[in-house]
Amino acid sequence: MTAFFKGAIIIAMLATISLHAADVAMKTVSIDEFFADQLQPLPLKLDVPKDYIHAKGLEVGESYTYWMLPQAIKPAAETGDLPQRGYVWGKISQDVGYLAEQKKFSNEDGLKAELAAAGHELVAQKKRNAGGFAVIASTVKYKLEDGTRRLIYSAYIATNIETNCIFLSYSPPSDFSKEQAEKVWDRIIDSISKK
Repeated sequence: MTAFFKGAIIIAMLATISLHAADVAMKTVSIDEFFADQLQPLPLKLDVPKDYIHAKGLEVGESYTYWMLPQAIKPAAETGDLPQRGYVWGKISQDVGYLAEQKKFSNEDGLKAELAAAGHELVAQKKRNAGGFAVIASTVKYKLEDGTRRLIYSAYIATNIETNCIFLSYSPPSDFSKEQAEKVWDRIIDSISKK
């Protein structure tokens, strides 16, 4: 076996180990639990990383919720900086609704153009039905103030109230690869279902 092939095999094995090492265990929570009972009850559930807990004590707006590692909560509360080790957050969006007769979200048609006008790029979008609740998930390459770009994972979930939706977003750990982050995000989105 040549040194080239040996090297290729070792690189392939390390890549496999790296991906498996980043597998994230998940747990299922109800939407009511996710929002710490701030909402009217909704018969939905979703998966979040198993080690994340509801971050009590953060100064956030009404109907906002954050889930992160327990050891990240106190520093986030003290500094106002969200953790580099990742988090999931949500809020009730009162400026986006779901138009049931048209089977689309109110911002859906103009989203790509709106993002492009601000220097951002819609990279991927996926729609699905979660037991009668529409979901649209987006991956956006955001242009930050310093000119760098960052992938942002977000979704809207219809509440079957035309004037508002649940907004959900995932910020992966800073050391995750794009593939690792997308794997966790896909698991979160695919888990949204009726309880």
